[in-house]
This record gives sequence, C-alpha cells and structure tokens, in this order.
Amino acid sequence: MNTLRWGILGTARINRHIIPALKASRRNQLVAIASRSLENARHFANQWNVPHAYGSYDVLLEDPSIDVIYIPLPNHLHVEWTLHALQAGKHVLCEKPIALSPEDVTLIQNTAQQKKLVVMEAFMYRHHPQTIKVQEIIASGELGEIHLMHGSFSFLLDRADDVRWIPEYGGGSLWDLGCYPVSYCHMIMRTLPTEVYGWQMTSASGVDLVFTGTLRYSGGTLAQISSSFAVQTYTGFEIHGSRANLLIPKPFNPQGKTYIILQQQGRERRLEFKVKDLYLGEVENMAEAILDGIPPRIDLQESKQNITTLKALYTSANQNTAIRLSSE
Repeated sequence: MNTLRWGILGTARINRHIIPALKASRRNQLVAIASRSLENARHFANQWNVPHAYGSYDVLLEDPSIDVIYIPLPNHLHVEWTLHALQAGKHVLCEKPIALSPEDVTLIQNTAQQKKLVVMEAFMYRHHPQTIKVQEIIASGELGEIHLMHGSFSFLLDRADDVRWIPEYGGGSLWDLGCYPVSYCHMIMRTLPTEVYGWQMTSASGVDLVFTGTLRYSGGTLAQISSSFAVQTYTGFEIHGSRANLLIPKPFNPQGKTYIILQQQGRERRLEFKVKDLYLGEVENMAEAILDGIPPRIDLQESKQNITTLKALYTSANQNTAIRLSSE
C-alpha cells in the first residue's frame, strides 16, 4: 500500500485546513466525508470535491476501503469515535484534546495496541520546521539549564452558540487553547510536572473564560501558561536558560513566514522559516507512521501526560490548592 485513503467524521470548520493538506500530500487521499445528515454530507462533499458522502459516522467506518479516520468533532466525542474507528480497523488522527481524562487515553492506548493501529493527537505545530528547530536547539544544550518558560494562547470568542461555551462538551479556554502551551512544555521537558497550580475566571456558562497556571518540574524548572476567550488574539512562548533565551512569537499556529529569536550574551540571532501548508506535516507524519513504521512525533503516552496536566490544572483552580503529580 503506497497511499492512505482517508475519511472525515463531521463537517467542522477545521476541515478547511486539513482537506488542502490531504490533497497536497502524495501519500494521502481524502475519499469520504460523513455527517449526521446525508444532505449536509453531500453538500460538503460537492463543495470540496470529495468522492463519497455518508449520512452517518458508522456507515463511513464500515467502508472497507478507508484506512484512516480524521476526527474533528467536539471534545466530548473524541474518545467515543476514536474507539469506534479503532474497532472498525482504522488508524486515527484525532483533534486535540484527544480525551478529557487520562483514563480515557489509557483506554485508547490499549485498544490501539491490541488492534496494531496508529492513533495520533492533532497538534499540527509539532510537525512544523520551526518547532523541530526549537527541539534541536534545546537538545544541543545551547540554552544551558532551562529554568523558566512562558506560554500563552488567546483569542476573542464572540459566537454565543459555539460548543466551546458548553461545559459538558469539554468547553473552556484551557481545553481549547491552553492545551497548546501545556503541550509545548511537555515537548521540552518530556515528563509530567511534579506540581501545578491553576486560576480561572469563569464565563456565564461555567467554562473558564480566562485561565492561568504554573507548572513546577523536578529539578526546579517553572513554567507559566495562560489562555483566554476574552482578549484579542495573542500567542507566544519563551524559554529562558542559563546560557541563552529562546523567543517564539508564533509557536502554535506558525503559518506562512515565521521566526524565532535566540538571545545570548547581549546578542540576538533570528532564524526564519516558511511553510506553505501548516497541516501538511501532520498528515504526512501519519503516512510515515503507518506506511513506514516510523514512530509518530506525538505518541499517546505524551498525550496522556498532557491530559493529566490539564485535568490537574482544572482541579487546582476548582479547589484553590496546588495539585501534586507523579512523573511517569
């Protein structure tokens, strides 16, 4: 098999990013879209020139020609349909957060292992050359000992009917946006924090409108993260070490031309990157994992650590106390 055939569950807005990536990738092909309404599925398929449309998710999963399922559904449906897809023998690329509890990630891990299938959480920034370069700089030791990190991701959510306002759906700025700086911290530290403390300002619906948290790692490294649905768009991540600082102005959505800044002994070095399609890297990494047997850049153990940290931050904010974690 040289080409993977993909099906998408749902007609979410994020599909407008993943579909061009699938069409641009030589080893991936989008062949089907499913919606809870056949009319909606056909309309979407015609709009995006997708060959097949299905009026239910289950019918799409029954199609034996489909190899990979992309899941862009609301957060509370991620686990259910990831497991359904695995039981149907399909590999899965699932939008973040892949689950709302670490126990559910374990369930996905066990099922994927039993079925010998690939499951990856869709943090698209992890496949960008900018992110890969950040990892190389850290691995080189050029920053020295990392003592402090800052990460933030916010935008103004002004749609009253958006599912991210619904607590039961896994709504809230930390699940939707704060998961990115937490993920970035895990990418760098490769372990759980030993302790977290979170604070939140809630919306009228009860989800966190603004969230800020502190993560403490073994060895003393501290990280501060924040997210919000109440302010204008802002992203950024900073890594401060004993030898140098690394500033990443667009860490989580590095589209088009981006750059990072390395500060060392009063001098700055600017490294620039240019990528036409931000989402192409993650679908090609799926092909590498499935067709070539190369481990995906984001494995389920890392996803589990990410979800564990996010849950602990919410628990801390709700109980107004620090939450201790055990490194795995």
